[in-house]
Amino acid sequence: MTCRILPRHWHKKAYLFNLICHYILAVIFLVWTQNAMTASYVTHSELAAALRWQMEMGVDVALVDSPATQGELQTTSLKVDVQQQNKPPESGPLSAAAAPADDIYPVLFSAQTPGSDLAAVKTLDALRNAMLDFDGCALKKTASNLVFADGNPEAKIMIIGEAPGGDEDRMGLPFVGAAGQLLDKMLAAIGLDRQHVYITNILPWRPPGNRTPSSEEVALLWPFLRRHIQLIAPKVIFALGGSSAKLLLNTTTGILKLRGQVQEIDFGDAGQANLIPVLPSLHPAYLLRAPKMKQQAFHDLLALKSMCRG
Repeated sequence: MTCRILPRHWHKKAYLFNLICHYILAVIFLVWTQNAMTASYVTHSELAAALRWQMEMGVDVALVDSPATQGELQTTSLKVDVQQQNKPPESGPLSAAAAPADDIYPVLFSAQTPGSDLAAVKTLDALRNAMLDFDGCALKKTASNLVFADGNPEAKIMIIGEAPGGDEDRMGLPFVGAAGQLLDKMLAAIGLDRQHVYITNILPWRPPGNRTPSSEEVALLWPFLRRHIQLIAPKVIFALGGSSAKLLLNTTTGILKLRGQVQEIDFGDAGQANLIPVLPSLHPAYLLRAPKMKQQAFHDLLALKSMCRG
């Protein structure tokens, strides 16, 4: 067996050839990577994976009709901000001049706020229409439906939750998802169903991503809920969840300390007392996450049943 030693200039040519090949492969890989990153999802599995990732990130609401870059979205947001701040408040039965503060943007997109004219609303249908016509809350722009109420308007018990979820937003009714199914079972445990109660929320529109309602959103829509309570005139209010209890009781105390303690609250207009007992309890959605707390919730249900008998 013989071994041939290549000339030195051949080694240089081989080195250059390998270098060129590596460079070409690197360019091909770079181009392929960029195309893969910018390619549209074409298969069912790719689309499902992309949608699943968006849901995990809390992106479950489409704010525009067609795809847009981040820069375009930011530009649009700034334009809306400037236009709305420079736009004078529209005149109407539920309008009032009030400039939105920087710390509550983008909760308020306009200067429209529910005014004292809500006292002229005498029926539930009129209240619902007033809320449909109200454009002062940004939640309306991202929600699919107004979630007004469910149940029997003549019932002694008024259940007030926090805010609609995804199922409620799609159907336009409160407590129809997993938490609503648990609520039905809770009511059945004390011999009640939805024909024996009236159900609503402190917010009629779903916050994006099912986040907790902000204090600005709650304060903005409080006049509607207050008028809602006045029209129903329940014998007792069953406040479910921390946001609901804190609003109705005008406190910052947590729900774990508030639950089970009845307080009488005046929901009447000036000079017209309208005292209604409020019983705070744990929200069914919380009970789904913390099933060990169902025993405390059951004690609250027994208290609710006793109050209705009295």
